[in-house]
Parts: sequence; structure tokens; C-alpha cells
Amino acid sequence: MSDRQPNSIVAPVTPMVNQRVASSPGILNRLQDGWTLALAALVVCWITFFMELRDEWSVNPQYGYGYVVPLIGPVLLWRRYRKRPAPSPSKSMLPGFIAAALLFFLLPLDLILEANPEWRLLYWSHGFLVLALSFCFLYRAGGWSWVKYFAPPLAFMLIAVPWPMQLEQSVIQGLMRLVTELTVAVVGLFGIPALQHGNLIEVKNGVVGVDEACSGVRSLQSALMLSLFLGELYFFRPGRRIGLIVASLVTVLFANVIRTSYLTQKAASDGLQQMQAVHDFAGTLVMAIVLPTLFGLAYWMGRKQVESSNEPSSHMAVARSMPRWVAFSVLLWMGIAWALTQAWYRRHETNLTFSPHWSVAWPAQAPDFKRTAVPEESLAILRCSHSQSATWQDAREDQWSAFFLRWNAGKNSAQLAFGHRPDICFPASGAELVGNNGYISVDAGGFDLPFRYLTFQNDERLLNVFYCLWSDCSSPNEKSLPEDGSWRSRLQTVLAGRRNLGQQVLEVVLIGPEDTSAAISLFKQQLPQLISRLDSN
Repeated sequence: MSDRQPNSIVAPVTPMVNQRVASSPGILNRLQDGWTLALAALVVCWITFFMELRDEWSVNPQYGYGYVVPLIGPVLLWRRYRKRPAPSPSKSMLPGFIAAALLFFLLPLDLILEANPEWRLLYWSHGFLVLALSFCFLYRAGGWSWVKYFAPPLAFMLIAVPWPMQLEQSVIQGLMRLVTELTVAVVGLFGIPALQHGNLIEVKNGVVGVDEACSGVRSLQSALMLSLFLGELYFFRPGRRIGLIVASLVTVLFANVIRTSYLTQKAASDGLQQMQAVHDFAGTLVMAIVLPTLFGLAYWMGRKQVESSNEPSSHMAVARSMPRWVAFSVLLWMGIAWALTQAWYRRHETNLTFSPHWSVAWPAQAPDFKRTAVPEESLAILRCSHSQSATWQDAREDQWSAFFLRWNAGKNSAQLAFGHRPDICFPASGAELVGNNGYISVDAGGFDLPFRYLTFQNDERLLNVFYCLWSDCSSPNEKSLPEDGSWRSRLQTVLAGRRNLGQQVLEVVLIGPEDTSAAISLFKQQLPQLISRLDSN
């Protein structure tokens, strides 16, 4: 058939030189029809999506592998493109309507995400939106066969999205408990007495904590990414991919139990300082077990798999024409959505007023007052701009402890502040939540601070925990609402036009009062002396 017919399929040509000559008109047709521009617009959508995730990758070490995903994802797509099946372009207009509807949702998505950068549900929503746009593009270009064929490497790129917070915390707590239990059992087999307290292991020389790194969460997520990558690299069938994922989970669990058992043995025999000296080496040991195991297993499974007879298609994919205005419309709408989002928040920011600026006045003269330090491992996760902590007693010999954390204004401030709360941290140390007493408003000396009041049981002690999350700015007509992560509070934040505000947290633990009313009364009495106002607003 003549090469001058733009809507035709070019017949197979065997010689390489002639094949390149015959295929060049098809490429020119695609340039003229706007296919390259449409692909460029789709690439921009993916880049915008990954740019949003970049902050999360930098904040949370367990998602550091996300930087690699945008690099290896296109490589996997290119490998599949070289062996693509013959196209069967669709004439249906439905994908176009679906794509238009998906693009419309970019505006509300941008508006909500700007005020809630810690809301991981939005990342998943954005990821599925871009993935669906990619499927619409493929459906029009090559039909349903192309959608199915390119789906695995496209879906792989969603591995860079952080897990929903509740799921992540549930997995973290579950893994830490499981690793702790298995470690106590393993060291017991070698005659080392050990006692479990939540995620802590007590040995004769002290207490060993099983944190997020030791639990295997970081190595687990990296191993999941690697197993999915290897499954696509070897073109495994679904059953083998699932088998490789299961193997990665088992390998990570096994390696981290070895790690924590080694550290616990070191602490029991040589002391906690010697254990800390080999802590990093033990982490390297985990990766030395996990990586070669997964690569070796994938290689072995690849040799066992029967090679597919699917040969590269020699048909040139010249689908129905793609108007150039489609790509320009997509890029224009993305720009409009961004501009409207910025205009919405800047309009509201003109009405923002500074909240009272305060810090902590530590009772240095109190009995047994002692400044403490937040562990470096915790600071690496919190990424706060400033941290202080201390312990002391009052005249009644009640035990007090508190820490003060501050995040300067920035896109990650609310995320980091809200992600580390008493109901997450205290159960990790073996304390049991026995009471969620809601919020109380406490006079801090001329202004009120909202505190969330929780009670925990730790052995025989009752812990009264008061937690306050405070923003630097507020709207004069806005009701003060706690950032509790609910849909209602998040949407109200959008309507109020609040974004990128500095945050600070004050958490106070009181041990002594045995009932909530006595604890609240004592806390309200002592708090004004603990707060130092830094401005006159």
C-alpha cells in the first residue's frame, strides 16, 4: 500500500535499511498528527506526579528508593515497546471523554493537596489518575491489547507512592512486635535471658529497642520494589511474580531477625555501647542477605521459565490521527489548574493573622530537673527544625516529662508534625492505650492551647499524656479546629486557604494522678508556668 496514506498500516519489510526508509513516513505522520505532542503531555503529567512525591522521599528514609523508580520505569517501558504486539487502534470516543473527565479532577486535586501535603490518599488518587490517562492514550494508539501489554511497567511506577499512613503504621507496629518476639525466642535458644516489653527487649545490661529500621520496614519496601522490578525485567508470569514477592517478604523477615538477634546478643555480652558500635554493620548485613538472595532467586526462576514465543511486531503502529490541539489543551489546563490553585490560597493568605508565638520555659529549678535529648534515630525521622526535651518532679513528687518540637514553615511541616503522635509512639514502647479523653482547652497565660488528652497503662503506672499541635497562622474568622486528620478538618483547611504553615508540638507526660480529673486540674495549674510567649500578638 502507498506510504502516502496516513491512516494505513505499513506492511512488513525484511531488509533493515529498507525497513527504516519505509517506516520514516509513519514517524513523520505521527509528528504531524500530534502523537509525539500527546506523549510529551503525558510525560509532563508523570513528571508532575513524581515531583509531588519527591518531598515524601526526602522526608521518610524508607521511601528513598522512590528516586530510582522514575529512572527504571521508562527503561521497562522501552523494553516492552521493542516487543510490542501489532496495534489495533480503537475508533471509540469513550477514552477521550474519560481522559477529559480525569483531567478535570486535576483542579480539585491540586487544591486539596496544596493544603494537605501529608495526605497520602491524594498521592494515590493522583497516581491512579495519571495511570488511567496513560491507558486512554494506549487504547487510542494500539487498542486494548496495548493497554494490557504495557500495564505492568506503568503500574510498577506506583510503587514509589508512600503507603497510606494507617496501613504503614499498622505494618510497622506489627513487624516490630513480630521481630521482637522472634528475637527473644532466638536468643533464648542460645541461653541469653531476654524479656519482651512491647518493642523493647530487656537483657542484663540494659534495654534494646526494635525501631522501624530494625523491624525491617525500610528493607521490606525496598525489597518489594526490587522484586516487582525483577519480575518485570524477566517478563515473569503473574504466578512467578507473586512467588518472588512472597520470597522477598520472607527474606526480609529472616534477615532482620538475624540482625536484631545479633545486636541483642552483643548488648547482653558486651554492653549497649558495643551494640551501638556495630549497629550500622548489622544494617549492612541485612542488605547483604536480601539483595543477593532476590537477584539469585530471580535469575533461577528466569532460567526455569519457558521463553515466550511472542516476537517483536514488524508492523508500524500508525494509528488514527491525533489532533495537536489535544496535547496543547492538556498542558494549558494543567497550567490553569496550577494558577487557580495559587490564586485561591494567595487570596486567603492576605487575611491570615499570626497566632501567638510561644516556646517552652523549662522549670530548671524544679527537683530532679534534667534536660534530655531526642534520640538521633528519632530526629532523622522527625526532620524537625528544633527540638528540646526534659524531665522533672513537682512539689508533690509527681513525675513530669515533656518534649517540644518545631517545624519551620514548609510543605512537609504538617505531615511530619501529625505523623508522630502519642497513639503511634507510646504503644511502640509497650504502653497500652486505656483512654482517649478528647480535647481540652488550657489557658496558657492570655491565650488558649488545645491539647489532646490520652491515658496509657505501662506496667503499674498510669501515663497522662497531653499533646498539642499548633500552627503559626490562622484566619481571623476561622474556628480553631484540631488537625485530627479527618476528612472534615482537611476540607475545612482547603476552604480556609491554609497551606505551608509552620508547626510546633508540645507533648507533656504526667505520672502521679490516678484519675483524669485530678490530672487535668494539675496540668491546667502548671501549664502557664511552662509556656513562654515570644511576641505580643
